[in-house]
Amino acid sequence: MRNSARALGATVVTALVAGGMTWGSSLVLQAAAAPPPGAPASRVALDPELPTVTLPTTTLPSVPLPTSTESTATAAASPVDDLLQLVGGLELPASAEVGQLIAPTDPVWSLPGVTTSFQWLRDGAPIPGATGPTFVPTLEDAGHAISAQVTGTLAGVPAVTVITDALDIPLAQGTQLSPTGDVSIGGPKKIGTTATLTGPTWDQEGVTNDYRWLRDDAPIAGATAATYALVAEDFGHAISVKVTGHKEGFTDNTVTSDPVRPAIGDALQFVTKPRVTGTGAVGRLLTADPGQWSGGTEGSGPPAYTYQWLRNGTAISGAVAQTYQVESADVGRDLAVLVTATRPAYKAGRFTTAPVHVAKLASTLTASLASKTVKKGKAATMRLVLKVPGVASPTGAVKILDGSRALAKGAFAKGGHGRLVVRLAKLKPGKHRLKAVYAGSPTVAGATSKVLTLTVAR
Repeated sequence: MRNSARALGATVVTALVAGGMTWGSSLVLQAAAAPPPGAPASRVALDPELPTVTLPTTTLPSVPLPTSTESTATAAASPVDDLLQLVGGLELPASAEVGQLIAPTDPVWSLPGVTTSFQWLRDGAPIPGATGPTFVPTLEDAGHAISAQVTGTLAGVPAVTVITDALDIPLAQGTQLSPTGDVSIGGPKKIGTTATLTGPTWDQEGVTNDYRWLRDDAPIAGATAATYALVAEDFGHAISVKVTGHKEGFTDNTVTSDPVRPAIGDALQFVTKPRVTGTGAVGRLLTADPGQWSGGTEGSGPPAYTYQWLRNGTAISGAVAQTYQVESADVGRDLAVLVTATRPAYKAGRFTTAPVHVAKLASTLTASLASKTVKKGKAATMRLVLKVPGVASPTGAVKILDGSRALAKGAFAKGGHGRLVVRLAKLKPGKHRLKAVYAGSPTVAGATSKVLTLTVAR
């Protein structure tokens, strides 16, 4: 407490008051030299070699100025004497600790009968319930500054409030928090899952924890909760967590977990199945619809897709685009596409679409007879023409039927341009209803000619 009171002697002359001095003005006093013998008391010479004192501005109650008929003693009475002032006391001890009584020295007021009240402060803020003349610091006060706000009240004069100097309360020896159990990272520990914590435990009750997750010992932005969602950026890195325990009156302590390296995330899963759109016909374009997939960070957009077209389950060399144009080699076969969805740090998701069957090429078979009538014992000649759009020389077996009875067999040969001559021998006399039936090939559909009537004469 640095409050102090000093008495200052000075000669105040009635002329100063009469000259317009008012309460609430700043008054500058300068020590005066002794007046020369015989000089009037009202004329005091100021000594420039002596110090000047400036009194602070003070609002005082209105006091009537003395008249010329009042006595000198009445005119010299000062209203300052009626103001309440702290003139001493309220000194705090040089030091204090948790549990040690703090008792300031008694306040000394300028007037008698003053009522004194106290409000103790911690770092300048009122401490609830601490309104006595003494104070005992608790663990909550350790590491903080304690002071007292003291108010003096007396009826008829303004109250006076002063605040003592602050007294720092040190942390008690041996009050640092101590962990009784380590912190460890739990959970699946792979990308796309949430890391959880076990521990730590402390040697005190009511400890609050602050969390800071680290990637390769560097803080991860925003990762300050007790759990952490492992993201793709964590793959291949060491993930750990620092936990700082805090309790009022104790020194913080920090423990760090052992690091973990998250495994690759689970494979992406389709939400909507991929499929093939388009018509399975030679020359037509098929398109792979990749569907929709879950897994990874959906907010970053769809996964990356790759494609492999399949013919009867076998990969078609070079067919790795999202679209595929049906070729003649695909006729009569099934086409599908293997869609692969990928995201960084996750296993790839794969799905093979339902197949699209490519129909065989349509064919037309035309039959004609060299002669519609032949004599018994003579062979009849049937000419066959097989046409397949886009195929210059279709191949495949053909047979000639008389009703439902097979008379002959043949085959369209490669390079034969779809033409074939069949001789029909040993036919019995009478009428024969003949037709040709083409069996087709792996790529060409079968066909049947119109019925021709052949007469064998006796």
